[in-house]
Amino acid sequence: MVAKKRLVLTFCILGFLQTSFAGFDRFWILSKDANTQIGDTWDSMSDEEQQALIKRYQSLNKELPESARNSLQQRMDWFSQLPDAEKQQMREAWQKMSTQERKELSQRLQKAEPENRALIREEYIQKYKTIYNN
Repeated sequence: MVAKKRLVLTFCILGFLQTSFAGFDRFWILSKDANTQIGDTWDSMSDEEQQALIKRYQSLNKELPESARNSLQQRMDWFSQLPDAEKQQMREAWQKMSTQERKELSQRLQKAEPENRALIREEYIQKYKTIYNN
């Protein structure tokens, strides 16, 4: 009877381990940081590959409908005007957010008055600094 319980427990544990770690790599201590992975990938690309990637992104932008293209351009312009330190903090916070949180942030920023957007941005930056630095 004890052997049967151990066997069932072993299968349950193996099943859990097999399915539970999908997507948990960002929480795993030994895995690389997402920023490190992105930086490593970008650094490993040749100048030609980097330029090809940038051109591909620009061509994707041209394929968008006019309204989406204008919206994206406004967001890119807004982001490019941020100081470099703030850009990096926003990138880090964005990478740590779930898809739902990203949508909520986007909606809040769209609805907010221009003078309140910096406060909303700072709220999210601080939230993700606190969560992942503890």
